[in-house]
Amino acid sequence: MKKALFLILLIAPAVAVAQLDNGAFEQRMTVEPSDSGKLYLGLNMLGFAKDNEFFDTVIEGYTLFGYQLNPYLSYNISKNVRLDAGVYVQKDFGNDDYSDVKPTLSLKIRNNNFNFIFGTLEGSVHHRLIEPLYDFERVLNNRLENGAQVVWMKDGLFLDAWIDWQKMIYANSVEPERFTAGISFNKTLFNLGDVHIDLPLQLVAAHQGGQIDTVDNEVITRFNMAGGLTLEGTSTGFVSGWGVKAYGAMFNTNASKPLFNKEGVGYFVNPYIKTRIGLTVMGSYWHGDRFQSIEGSPLYASANDLYPNRIDRKRDFLMLRLLYDVKVADGLTLTARAEPFLDTYSQELEYSFGLYLNFSERFFLLNAKKNR
Repeated sequence: MKKALFLILLIAPAVAVAQLDNGAFEQRMTVEPSDSGKLYLGLNMLGFAKDNEFFDTVIEGYTLFGYQLNPYLSYNISKNVRLDAGVYVQKDFGNDDYSDVKPTLSLKIRNNNFNFIFGTLEGSVHHRLIEPLYDFERVLNNRLENGAQVVWMKDGLFLDAWIDWQKMIYANSVEPERFTAGISFNKTLFNLGDVHIDLPLQLVAAHQGGQIDTVDNEVITRFNMAGGLTLEGTSTGFVSGWGVKAYGAMFNTNASKPLFNKEGVGYFVNPYIKTRIGLTVMGSYWHGDRFQSIEGSPLYASANDLYPNRIDRKRDFLMLRLLYDVKVADGLTLTARAEPFLDTYSQELEYSFGLYLNFSERFFLLNAKKNR
């Protein structure tokens, strides 16, 4: 009975939302020719409260509650080059210490649709990866990425290629070198008025190894890949948009002693509707067979490092999402999410809900070129 009720709720929006619209969490560096020579004070802030009520699934329940603060100085060196330098601070409520304090430095070069970033990347949800490949909660507990990135954005095309260097080693280091690289690609194949069909392709690869450390372990490379088709449209009236996004995903590793298996697969179907009041209703179905994830949500994986004794060869669940975004003021967005899901193997209904405040703004200080 519980499964039947949940199926009704999932299919009810059946014109159906797919992967999450995380636009409210994006903090892209804009580069405008009119800002050449100008100095700004910038501030990015995220307040978050996310409660995961998980009782009989692959991970246990927990709560994330706190804020992130990233004040920075921003100087446009020329009409197409911007330099930002600041500090990133994270405070988890109930922890007397700051859980993370790191410097941030980003150099961005823009030439029409081409963008190159060196230093602190436009990472995290900016990559627009599906959840089996990138866990939304990394925004809340492991957000920063550092390395190099190329982004190409124009109507009908999105390309993001990056390398995130996670562990530097030196001679006789006692830990191996680690980095993650990825490609996220989306191309509109057909555009028929209010309806378009897109081709998404995604790859995440993780490397662990090195020649100058003292660790006598093999060099390990792991891959996650995904591809599919998306159908989306816009409409008038209360329902402003709809779509269906379907993906196939896979995992592969060269490790001689993997956590569970050397390869696995999964498929992911996401129907949704958007309304004019800011509410999105999304249904998701995931089926995985020995699938493992590098940086994706552990809900989708058959095994993960945090719970090595819990292995589910097949992962199968249905999820309903209620997503609400509202602009509170210039630069400030409130996001509320409720996400119940039915684990069809345990037959248990689990859920999570979250509340988020995103603020991102720059404040003009002076024009350095005029003051010379």
